[in-house]
Amino acid sequence: MTSKFCLRPSTPLPAPQPIPDGYYVAPPPARPLLLFITNVKNARTVWVEISINDNVHMLKRYTARKMLIPVEDMILVYQGEELKNDTQIKQSKLDFVIQKAAEGEPSAEDCTIHLIDIKDTPAEIREPKQTMDGTQASF
Repeated sequence: MTSKFCLRPSTPLPAPQPIPDGYYVAPPPARPLLLFITNVKNARTVWVEISINDNVHMLKRYTARKMLIPVEDMILVYQGEELKNDTQIKQSKLDFVIQKAAEGEPSAEDCTIHLIDIKDTPAEIREPKQTMDGTQASF
């Protein structure tokens, strides 16, 4: 029994139509970037797919959904450098991962971002002690 919706092998496919004047075909969007976010306290790791055109704040929002940590309590660190909220992914230090993804598959180690929950850090590190004259005490 044959389906009435299938094309017969002898039926030629229609030829592609030319693009009318004044129109252009936009290039496809960039592939999403697969990143691994690891909590430094408990080593819990989640994966996040994000566009290279999104900013770090969006990455934190995606991570917050999976890790159940508020965005304002997160610090994301990649290769020893904090990722700032208003920086686009493609203009951050993650450009290394983007280049590797364009050449092939980057390793999981290259794609790992470390998450620090501010609530997990000791108070003396979060809020440095002040001296009597109002300057920060050195350790």
